Amino acid sequence: MINEEAAKALAQEIKAYIRGRRDKKVETLLKAKPKKNKQGVITNGGINIRLAEIVEKHLDDKSDYSAIVKSKKDKNKTALEFQKNKYKKLLSLIPEGKIDTALLDLKNEWESLSQSCEAEHDPVTWLTEYAVKAKDISFATHVGKLTHSSSKGSSILDTTTEKNDHYLTTNSLNHMVIDTASSNAASLPIAAILQLSVDGTSVLDCLKDNDTSFFKHITNNDEQITVWHEQLKQAYDSSQKKSYFLSKQTYFPINDGQYHLLLPLKSSSLIHALHLEHRKYWDDEERVFARTQKSAQKYSSTETIAYPNKAILHVTGSNHSNASSLNGQRSGRISLLSSMPPQWQSKGASYIKRISVFDKNLTYELNDEITDLKKYLLLLKKKQLSMSKPEREATVVRKLQWISESFFDYTQRINMREAKEGWTCNSLLPVEQQLLLEPWRDDDIAKNTKMNKEWQEKLSKSYGKWLSKQLTKDKGALIMKPIHTVLWGEYFLNDLREFIAIQEVTL
Repeated sequence: MINEEAAKALAQEIKAYIRGRRDKKVETLLKAKPKKNKQGVITNGGINIRLAEIVEKHLDDKSDYSAIVKSKKDKNKTALEFQKNKYKKLLSLIPEGKIDTALLDLKNEWESLSQSCEAEHDPVTWLTEYAVKAKDISFATHVGKLTHSSSKGSSILDTTTEKNDHYLTTNSLNHMVIDTASSNAASLPIAAILQLSVDGTSVLDCLKDNDTSFFKHITNNDEQITVWHEQLKQAYDSSQKKSYFLSKQTYFPINDGQYHLLLPLKSSSLIHALHLEHRKYWDDEERVFARTQKSAQKYSSTETIAYPNKAILHVTGSNHSNASSLNGQRSGRISLLSSMPPQWQSKGASYIKRISVFDKNLTYELNDEITDLKKYLLLLKKKQLSMSKPEREATVVRKLQWISESFFDYTQRINMREAKEGWTCNSLLPVEQQLLLEPWRDDDIAKNTKMNKEWQEKLSKSYGKWLSKQLTKDKGALIMKPIHTVLWGEYFLNDLREFIAIQEVTL
C-alpha cells in the first residue's frame, strides 16, 4: 500500500483533474459562440458574446465597451479568469438603475449554469458518474478501433514474453507504451483518472493492489469507495472478450478441413514506437543536419535513416482520441512501411582507367552548385554590376567555396570506392590528380612531385579551365575571359592547400 502522504497527493491529483475539466467547461460557457438547436434554444452558453450585444444597446459612448471587447488575455491570467473578468467589466458598463429583461434572464442563466457545473464537478458526484464507464475502457497494446473507428470489439493487452528475433513484435519493444482504448469516447476521462500518478505509482497500480486509501481523502463513505473500486476494476480485469461485425476476420485452415477464426488487431504500442522513431526524422537536429549534408553530398558523422515509399493510414476524423489515446497523440496516423525488397544500386564509377577527374560525372554531381554561381553572375551581367565591389566579391567567393567543397567531397567518394590503398599508382590519371585523391602517398613519384608546390598550381589551372567551360556551355550563357579562368584557379588553390594539409595530417 502507498503511504498516507502519497495517498493525499494522489487524491489531490484526482481533484485537480476534475477541477480542470470544470474550469474548461465554464470557460467554454463564457467564451463560445452561441449555438441554437432546431427549437431555437441556445445550447452552449455563449454568455459573454450575448452579454456584449445587450450592453452595446445601452451605451452612447462605446470607447470603454470597445476596449473590453477587443482586450487580449494577459499571460499572467488563466483563460477562465480572463473570461470571468470580461463578464464583470461588461456588466459594470450597464447604466445604474437600467432594467433589461434580457439582461436579467442572462444573469440568471449564467448563475444557474455556474452552479450546475460546480455541482457536476464535485469530486464525489463526478467519480460516481464516470466510474461506471470504466467498463468501456481497455488498457491495451492491440486496439480494436484501429481497425474500424466504430467497432465495439474488445481490445487486447499483450502480456506474453516469448519472442522470436526474426520478427518485430510488440513484446520485442524495449520501452512499450500501453494504450488506452474505449468503445465510447465519452468514457475517456475516467481513463485519464486511472493514469494519474505520484512518484511513479498510478491510480490504476493502486487499484490492482486493492489499495483504495487515496479515495478516503475524497469521501468517508466506505460503501461508495467499494462501488468505485468494483467499477474501476473493469478497465483492467474484464474477462469478457468479444468481436464485432465491423472487425476484420480471417479463416485460417488447420487439419481435417477445420479452421480457426482469427481476429487481426493492430498493435498500437508497436505503431506508436514506429511513430516516435519516424518523428526523429524531423525533430532530431543531428538527423536533420545529416540529411542536409547528404542532400548536398557532404560528409556527416551521423547516419541518416530513411523509410522510402512509406504510406499513411488515417484513423477516425477530427477527434482521433475516439479510437485510443495514443492514436490521438499520433493525430490519427498509422505509418505503413513498404515491403518491397531493396533496389540494386550501382557501386559508382572507378577512376583507375580514366584519364581525368574533370569529366561528365563531376559536372553532373556539382550541377546545382555551378548553376547557383552561374545565376548570380548572369544577374550581375544583366544589371551591369561589377564583381569587384567587396560584398559582391564576397558572395562570389562563397559560392566558389561551395563548389570546391562539393568537389573535394566527390573526390573522397571516388577514393572510398577503391578497396586498395595506393590504387592511384596504377591509374591513368595525371600525377597531380593522383595526389589529390591520395595525398598521403610516400612513393618516389609522390615524393619527387611534392618537393615543390607546382602540382597544386597545375591542378588549380585545370580546375579553373573546367569551371569556366561549365559556366559558358549553355545558350545565352556567360562569356568567360582568360582572366576569369585564372581567378577561379587562384580561389581554388587556397581551398586546395587547406584540403591537402588536412588530409596529410589526419590520414
